Amino acid sequence: MSPDTWNRLTLHLSSSPILRAETLPTVEEVDRACEAVGVPFPQEYRDFLLRFGGAMVGPYPIYGLRPVEVMGVNTWSVVEMTKHYRADGWPGAEEWVIISTDHGGNPIGMDAKGLIWTFDHDFGGLYFEADNFEEYVRVKCLGLLKEG
Repeated sequence: MSPDTWNRLTLHLSSSPILRAETLPTVEEVDRACEAVGVPFPQEYRDFLLRFGGAMVGPYPIYGLRPVEVMGVNTWSVVEMTKHYRADGWPGAEEWVIISTDHGGNPIGMDAKGLIWTFDHDFGGLYFEADNFEEYVRVKCLGLLKEG
């Protein structure tokens, strides 16, 4: 991610410690999580996990590998949320790692190419969200204008 994005995330998450995980995962734990869901994690998502563990960024959770107080007891793990949406048979989830959910409970997933998608159960459709994790964070979570 760009230095600007890292700076904005750090500033946002330093305003309230309950918005991010208290402890951080190791590289080995990130590798194991990636293997558990069967979808490669792009470097920018791996770096996010190693820096923040998981976090509430703007109005959206970004699932990780450590509990985040504001996300609740059972809804912070990227591995468990991915398993949950796959077990429930959500279209697309079998090919994604579920990194977030929207306000309607729809899964937001990242595919093996790093593209971000959601399946909206109200409208019954698959929707493209962002070209990569950084764009998702900047535009959807932080509410910044799309670059370029």
